[in-house]
Amino acid sequence: MPEKRHYQDVTVMQKFQSPIADYMMTMRDRILRPVANPVTGPIVITLPPVSDAMGYFYSIIARDADGTNTITIQDRDDSECWEGDITLNGPCDRILLYSDGIAWWQCCEGLGYVGTTVPPTTSAP
Repeated sequence: MPEKRHYQDVTVMQKFQSPIADYMMTMRDRILRPVANPVTGPIVITLPPVSDAMGYFYSIIARDADGTNTITIQDRDDSECWEGDITLNGPCDRILLYSDGIAWWQCCEGLGYVGTTVPPTTSAP
């Protein structure tokens, strides 16, 4: 009888991507450095299915972007309480996303926000 493999014993190889056009992420695309500029135009990054990505973090940092040539990050309409697409509109705008299997969580600073997503506020000391 074959031995059963447990989920924690399975290794998922991480993959680095630097997309210059619309891109559908897979579970392996843990690190993205997209480029949106006058040559590429605006691009859309689609996250992997939230249920498949459970327990994983995904790092996205804009290598190049501006107010016209933006990088839009969207889910696959499968995330509970998705607040709206995230737009990176400057070089080094970044986000770290985590999937709990039901919802995507935004975990970082330094974002360019557009649309229904609201930046975090800081209280004065």
